[in-house]
Amino acid sequence: MTSPNSTTARALFPHVIIPAWLALGATFKMVESDARLLPKSVLQTLGSLGLTEGNLLSFSLAGMVGIEFLFAGLMFTRSAYARPAAAAILGLFCLILGVELAGGADSCGCLGAWSPHPAVMLGIDGGLLLGLLLTWRRAGRTMNEGGAWGVGVAAGFVAAGVVVVQTTRIGADTGPANETAVALEENGDDNNEGTDLVPTQTPEPPPPANWYCTDFDAYVGKQWQDLALFRWCSIRPDASTTHIVFYSRNCDHCEEMFHFDFAGRNDLTSGILAVEIPDADAEITADGSLVRNGSEWPLPETACTFARLPNGTNWIITAPLVVGLDNGTITCINEGDHTPCMDLE
Repeated sequence: MTSPNSTTARALFPHVIIPAWLALGATFKMVESDARLLPKSVLQTLGSLGLTEGNLLSFSLAGMVGIEFLFAGLMFTRSAYARPAAAAILGLFCLILGVELAGGADSCGCLGAWSPHPAVMLGIDGGLLLGLLLTWRRAGRTMNEGGAWGVGVAAGFVAAGVVVVQTTRIGADTGPANETAVALEENGDDNNEGTDLVPTQTPEPPPPANWYCTDFDAYVGKQWQDLALFRWCSIRPDASTTHIVFYSRNCDHCEEMFHFDFAGRNDLTSGILAVEIPDADAEITADGSLVRNGSEWPLPETACTFARLPNGTNWIITAPLVVGLDNGTITCINEGDHTPCMDLE
């Protein structure tokens, strides 16, 4: 005879602990709706399936969040599929975390921006999976399987809808990508930017809420005019542009690049279009410059032309992204390191 205590213990993992943990992580992802936090292996897989173009990345994120809520709903309502669903999703999480650890990742996005190290998450998810397997025997299955699926599907649709609404709102608020005001180079001791007027360019449709490129190498040999990323720059390249450098003012590698390789090198930097990558929620002043919070490193004096990408988009780019140009044709592109595409002595 099965004791009530053992039955309760068997129900605890699939119907309380695991769905609560799953719903917690899915809630963080839903609220933030930020595809930058997805594991790199997941982004690469989505890219290989063609699911990162335009708004497809945001829709893919919505689908993943919806599935997590669907599974959590099935578990909470004691569906006959609760244990298989829990085992499947925990096994998938452990596989992804193992791949991320092998790739040297220090964050997995499992709990949004607050995620601990992947090794910690792997320990938690692996422990939950082990507890589930050790208490696998059936306990307290619902008699209303249709109702359980109804709850799960409803939860999944609502969560996915929240992500779609959030990303649609972010994407719609970006405004025209090419602006008439652009930030000039700053003095190293001052974070106040000046602006200058540039010719108004043909408006470009705003970028999606989440932007990611699976294969930058495919850009080599193409004209920059044929690629939306460059048309979104507030100042576009011209005949004198030899390099386009996408950078962030919170990127340590970018700071070293500017201070050690660009400062005092007017011969090199006079041909550089330096394009800042803003945060999605960055505020813009009336004159078109970004509002600074004081945490950004100061720009040294260079001969670079400065521009930026539109705010309102989660740009999934490992800065610096450096592009070499020859008469408008992309000859080299490298993400995360500037040296391969630049002739540095």
